[in-house]
Order: sequence, then structure tokens, then C-alpha cells
Amino acid sequence: MTGKAEEWVGIGRLHGPFGIKGWVRATSFADPPEHILAFSNWWIGEERQLPRQSGDNDLTKFKLLSGKPHTRGVVAALQGIETPEAAQALSGLDIWVPRSLLPEPEQDTHYWADMVGSQVVEKDGRLLGVVDYLFSTGANDVLVVRQPDGGERLLPFIRDVVLTVNVESRTITVCLMPGM
Repeated sequence: MTGKAEEWVGIGRLHGPFGIKGWVRATSFADPPEHILAFSNWWIGEERQLPRQSGDNDLTKFKLLSGKPHTRGVVAALQGIETPEAAQALSGLDIWVPRSLLPEPEQDTHYWADMVGSQVVEKDGRLLGVVDYLFSTGANDVLVVRQPDGGERLLPFIRDVVLTVNVESRTITVCLMPGM
């Protein structure tokens, strides 16, 4: 008998070493970015390593020893990572935490992970595509929408464009501005 798998949420991505003591540089998917440092453990690996059923996963668990904001992300010391070469070996991998460790989002806010895979429809009901991923420009977040023809459309995540986000029905309703 199999149980339900723990749900995992990506909270950042590693980008190699910082300094000579094995610290790692990371882009944070949290807002503000330093919230990623609130987790005492980071599970590091690729999405394909997440469990599909209950039980162990192939992610590697690291204890967060120290960290601080840096540029558009954070730098951190992880237990067992003590050289730039060890930090470099983690470059490109994602940082995961179990969803059970995340607080409930505040009203009218959403976790990016909850929007990925959602259908994006215009207010008249026309399907524009599916959210592939999101990124931040500093000024606002951007939805990257994979269109039915395989192309992609970038939509700013601003009130004038994004009208509603329904996490339960996995639908985002938008109003395209002229030129979009």
C-alpha cells in the first residue's frame, strides 16, 4: 500500500561558490529573497529526484549553517560544503522544502509553485496557454505562458493584466493590454 507523497516546493536555485570557504550563491524564489534563509534545512537536487510516492526521495538534505542577503539573492554556508569545488558541484541544482514547512500564503498572494501548470485564459474565456514558469524582473513578476502552438508569451504579473488566480481550479484569468 502506498501513501501520499510529501509535496515539495522549489524555493531557490544554486549558482556556484561564493568566496573560498565553500559558501554557495543562490537565487531565491521567496519574496523577500532572504526568507529562504528561514529554513534550517535545504533539500538540494533536480525536480526529477522528487518522490512520486511516499517514502524517500533522491534529494540531498543540507543543514543551513549561516546565510545573508547578497545582490538579488543570498549566499549561504551549508554543513559539509567547505570548499569552492564542493560549492561548484551544486551549481544549477534547485533548493526544495516540504510544503508542510511553508506558512499559508496571505490573502491575494500565491506561491509560484501553485501557479505553474495553471491554464491562462483571457477574460472572454479564450485559452492562451499554460504557465510554464515565473521569474522576477525586480519591478514585477512575469508569467511565462506556453501557448498551444508551442510558442511562449510573457505576461507581467500586475493588477492591470492578471485579474484572478484560482489555485483550486488551476486557472488564471487575464486581460491583455494593447500590444500583448
